[in-house]
Amino acid sequence: AWSACDRLLSPESDAAAAGGGTQDPAAAQQRRFFAAQTLHAKCLRDAACLSPESLAGLRDSLLGHLVRHASGGGAGGGGRALVTRLCMAIAALAAQTSWSSVLSDVSSGILAPRPDLGPAVLELFRSVPEEADSPRLVVARDEDLWAYRDALRGGCGVMLGLCEHAVRSTTSAGGNNSGDPETTGAVLRCLQSWIRVVDMDPELLRRSPLFGWTFDILAREGSYSDPEGGFEGAVDVVVELLRSYPSHARGTEGLVRDVIPRVMALGRGPLERAAADGDEDGARGYVRVLTEMGESYLSLILSHEELDQSSLVELVLRCSAIDDGEVACITLHFWYRFVIGLEDLQPFEFRQDKIDSFAPQLERLLGVCAGLLRYPPGAEDMTRDRLDDVEGLRLGLCDAVEDCCRLLGGG
Repeated sequence: AWSACDRLLSPESDAAAAGGGTQDPAAAQQRRFFAAQTLHAKCLRDAACLSPESLAGLRDSLLGHLVRHASGGGAGGGGRALVTRLCMAIAALAAQTSWSSVLSDVSSGILAPRPDLGPAVLELFRSVPEEADSPRLVVARDEDLWAYRDALRGGCGVMLGLCEHAVRSTTSAGGNNSGDPETTGAVLRCLQSWIRVVDMDPELLRRSPLFGWTFDILAREGSYSDPEGGFEGAVDVVVELLRSYPSHARGTEGLVRDVIPRVMALGRGPLERAAADGDEDGARGYVRVLTEMGESYLSLILSHEELDQSSLVELVLRCSAIDDGEVACITLHFWYRFVIGLEDLQPFEFRQDKIDSFAPQLERLLGVCAGLLRYPPGAEDMTRDRLDDVEGLRLGLCDAVEDCCRLLGGG
């Protein structure tokens, strides 16, 4: 199977099909994708069956196929799906063989002589942590996989350098700050994967120009209404950043200090504009970010130190008051954790002081929940599935009301 798939991806396969006069571009593309898909699956499960010499040959062959098809080689073209699958196969093989220098090797061996292959290399870099974290990956020794994942930390600088270069190149070429949509999306996907899987140094991330660049996408006026502006990707990156580096984690103080004002700014102007425009996707994105910060920075909100914590809680409350019930209910898990956190505070005097300080906002939350508990107009004409969704939201809102009443002494 290894050899058959390799042949299907080779130039000789295209030449043989063309020589028979039966080369159909669509069929050729399907054939190549099937071969890449099969190689990816086998790299995930069966790479341990190959000898070291065969593994080295497979790695060189896959890299050759990636260069060829990313360059547009092969009858019918390579296509993004084929390039992505080849990247996934290479990344899976890297995890299987503990190829910890994969980033620097690809940068020097492929990207340096062929800078036009930057988008394909970005896709490969995105795939490296994803495949190392795949539940489908079968390795001979778990210890080797953990060592490989730890070694990926050493490649964070290479990854960030490539992403930063890609952003600079596209913004300079375009003569503006928006950049190329395809490159923007590729950089954001790569960044999200590394933040989620790799234990990156928070200071390295904080000092990277990509930190401010990502927040600038969210802060740019009208970015949520531009399908090619990278808004959704930037939301995913910031949510992952907040989730991976909570305020109680050691070494995150500098990152947290820089994140707070940037996220707070999103809750004032951009969120209000998205809500006023009736842009559900925009409002949802900002609500996700603000709610995630509330959950990840809960230790700061409940700390003894006065840090104007009520301002962040106020922004989450503003998110809960959005007219769209589905978007507003994104905040419910924060309120659950917030109430539980307040109830667990010690000593009693400090707990009561904190509850009293947040009581006005919790009382307003009760009013917001009461409004959201009303059935939407036309509920009697809804489908069964849609009505089940509404009932699910109402149950969550009832839980929030119960939690608030318990904390405030409502019985």
